[in-house]
Amino acid sequence: MKTFPATLLFGLMFSTPLLAAEPQQQATDTVYRTPVTALTVEKTSIARSTRLQGIIESTRTPQLKSHVSAEVVEVNVDEGDTVKQGDRLARLDDESFRLDADAAKADIARLDVRIENLRRTLTRIQSLRDQKLTPQSQLDDASAAVREAEAQRAQARARLAQAKYQLSQTRIVAPLSGVVQQRTVSVGDYVNPMSPSSPALFQLVDTQHLRARLYFPESLADAATLDMPVTLHSGGQQLTARITRLRPMLEQSNRALHALADFDNSVAWLPGQTITADVVLAQHENVIVVPEQAVVPRRRGEVVYRLHAGKAEAVPVRLGLRQDGHIEIVSGLNAGDRIAIDGAAFLADGVPVAIQNESKVQP
Repeated sequence: MKTFPATLLFGLMFSTPLLAAEPQQQATDTVYRTPVTALTVEKTSIARSTRLQGIIESTRTPQLKSHVSAEVVEVNVDEGDTVKQGDRLARLDDESFRLDADAAKADIARLDVRIENLRRTLTRIQSLRDQKLTPQSQLDDASAAVREAEAQRAQARARLAQAKYQLSQTRIVAPLSGVVQQRTVSVGDYVNPMSPSSPALFQLVDTQHLRARLYFPESLADAATLDMPVTLHSGGQQLTARITRLRPMLEQSNRALHALADFDNSVAWLPGQTITADVVLAQHENVIVVPEQAVVPRRRGEVVYRLHAGKAEAVPVRLGLRQDGHIEIVSGLNAGDRIAIDGAAFLADGVPVAIQNESKVQP
């Protein structure tokens, strides 16, 4: 059996622990740090918005009917024609109304002469009555004759006014500038406004003054208010408007609240066109806003990890509005705090961190 000197055994006994202690000491000095992206928070603004569906409507779509019975003798426009306010669209036969006006004028002229004679007679009888040369009954009859003739003249003047009105209604003119949507009459048709089945002669559409009819779902009906700003989108174009009117009840068919936003048509949109609208439901100014990945759910609630002295500090926060991947922090953070964004989900309170990048992300 081979033996070792005592001095060699003594050296081996003490040298072996020293060799094993070196890697153990190196492991103790190496601390793992979780890599994160940092962000210094600032105060800014955030809005709660939603996207709604709707349809474009014209604010004025009059259906023009005849107010007199007559034959159509002239039609000047057709469907799709652009007209200006006051343009003549059609003309009705006015011969009978002209005759009525002439007859009323003749009656007025005749009654003017009669009244003049009756007044002279009344003056003479009044003079005789003052001298007590005629009975009171004769004076009363003369006075009554004057009043009767004046009433007849007033009636004739009313007939003349009616004839003139009927004459004016034989000219069908555009009450507004727009486009002819529909024409239902032709030359030779006889129109009768007293007939329940009589259709409108024309339908016009104002294409300049429009409105968007927007549908708020029942869950957002309480958020709809007058003067609420909206951004309208259709056909790759957009414009801004404000809600001008709200219906007082929800629509029974779809449980939606109808909101109307008037606007001037500067983008050549057409009534009946579908539209989408971005509606700002709430706007908060001068608040702390962070990217949503910075907010981490934990057992005690949502936290944000504030970075300080190379470590992560779990800060409980209260959340507010959300917008496009960002969240309002109502309480828990201050402007200037440095927080973890990417990698925040892997942190815990007091964990060492290694900042890999400084983010510039802000809403």
